[in-house]
Amino acid sequence: MAGGHGARPHGGHPIHIHPARPVYRLFATGLGASMWFFLMYRAKKDGPVLLGWRHPFDH
Repeated sequence: MAGGHGARPHGGHPIHIHPARPVYRLFATGLGASMWFFLMYRAKKDGPVLLGWRHPFDH
């Protein structure tokens, strides 16, 4: 049968996930932070319109 106990070398978990390199963690943190800054900026500019408190065509 596929995936039986004999298929795992050394009797460990069948999936080995390598840790991420620090440069990838830095890029991921920077991209995540820039995403949230952009979302908060757009919420500041368009928040009342999105919540229905103001119409976009009102001047």
